[in-house]
Amino acid sequence: MTVTEHQAAADTGTDAPAAPPPNPAGGLAGVIGTTDHKTVGRLYLGFSAVFLLAALVLSAVVDAEGLDASGFEILADNTFFQVFTLSRVALVFLGLLPAIIGLALYVVPLQVGANSVAFPRAAAASFWGWLLGSGLLVAAYLTNGGPAGGNADAVRLSLASMLLVLFSLALALVCVVTTVATVRANGMTLLQVPVFAWAMFVAGSVWLLNIAVLVGNVVVVTVDTMNEAVLYGVPTVVWPQLEWFFGQPATLSLVVPTLGITADVVATMTGRRIGRYPVLLGTLGAVAALGFGGWAQTVFNPEVATEAAFVALSVAALLPALGFAGGLADTLRRGRPRLAAATGLALVGLLGGLATAAAGAVYALPFLNLAGTTWHTGVAKLAVGTAVIGVAAGQFYWGGKIWGRTVVDAAGKLLVPVLLVGTALYGGADLLAGALGQVPVGADGLFAATADGAELLAGLSAAGAAVLALGVVLIVLAVLPAAVGGGRPADADPYDGHTLEWATSSPPAWDNFPTPIATVGSPEPLTDLREAATAGGQ
Repeated sequence: MTVTEHQAAADTGTDAPAAPPPNPAGGLAGVIGTTDHKTVGRLYLGFSAVFLLAALVLSAVVDAEGLDASGFEILADNTFFQVFTLSRVALVFLGLLPAIIGLALYVVPLQVGANSVAFPRAAAASFWGWLLGSGLLVAAYLTNGGPAGGNADAVRLSLASMLLVLFSLALALVCVVTTVATVRANGMTLLQVPVFAWAMFVAGSVWLLNIAVLVGNVVVVTVDTMNEAVLYGVPTVVWPQLEWFFGQPATLSLVVPTLGITADVVATMTGRRIGRYPVLLGTLGAVAALGFGGWAQTVFNPEVATEAAFVALSVAALLPALGFAGGLADTLRRGRPRLAAATGLALVGLLGGLATAAAGAVYALPFLNLAGTTWHTGVAKLAVGTAVIGVAAGQFYWGGKIWGRTVVDAAGKLLVPVLLVGTALYGGADLLAGALGQVPVGADGLFAATADGAELLAGLSAAGAAVLALGVVLIVLAVLPAAVGGGRPADADPYDGHTLEWATSSPPAWDNFPTPIATVGSPEPLTDLREAATAGGQ
């Protein structure tokens, strides 16, 4: 008996989405008109890499300005704040979220045994809407738009294009979350899905809630700016209404997909099943749930970071993160992991996730008086670096499955120290500056004060952003040969994997699984089959 013996269907009774036509058009017309989730995922991955690289470069420039807080050395005083806000917006909405979504659109349907993503046309529409919105957003900034911009029309364009980006990303997340919820293989329960699929289910749900709140912020600001701005549309108030998405606790949810990738990599590379699997999924779900940040907006409640609820929830987020790490430590203890690039990147990603949760818990401790300092931005930067590491781990773990050609593993091993150092410098420097009492950039784009040593630490943070940008370049250079058809063809299952994505060819056929899938009875269906075959041969 093989894993593709019986027809795949959702155990909830929901019909599987219609598969794409058996002979999709090729060339540019095929790309533009595609509803294949795999092509859409590749498009997200490719374009988001460009935006992510640009955003990290801008972030390095912004931090480098902190080397001399007495004046502007690189940017003009009237453009610094636009570059500052663009770097934040681009990092999350043009770089990291689309990259993670691209990985999920490709891999998650394969992991749950679906022939396609839920709502394939919506998934394709989400990409083109996101790409158009991203281009318009950058154009608006270039014409003096963005928060506190000097061109009223460009400011409105930046708000409208940001709404388009948010709606498009939300549409893609609906496709991914619905796929996990309703298009699973026969017999696969929600607590048996692979950990990355679960991570996208819980993180995607929280992102949808966070995006919904942020859309409300943007709509209120837009309405006020289109009339006589009396409160919400005042230039110095616009960014404070949006920046909560780039701070604690919202940024905690950014590390959840990385933790999911780490768990899948650890289980596969050790060849061991994860013990207490539902408990592990529960801890990851708790981390994601505590990443809902719409309620913690300092613009409406300046004292929120010192309130009991914020303190309790921030500290509580560390507990499930530690429980998750403990579950993976037990898996590592029971097996000897392969020394592959994905293994090293996954373990570094786990460290980054723990560091993010721990730094967030420390920030909330009232007796340390870290509220209102750059410790807050340091936590966010740790989350950003951890998310970059997760994308890299996913590219080297599933690279052969995504591109159909092997990705050079040696390049990934080089990335391990690069991304580790980059993340440590990028986030750690702001943590140290916050411990010294340094305040972040204000709504007017200026440093209110400079703590002793803060200028040096700003330079280290800039260096960290530059190292992360170098890491993105290395990821692209490692993946590009495989993406254009170079290298040797990838094996269907190079790792003796546990989960269903390894049961199909690399890359998969247009309908993912040409032969129907057998009933799934555990989180490791391929391991079940191998063990059954071994037992039958004895």
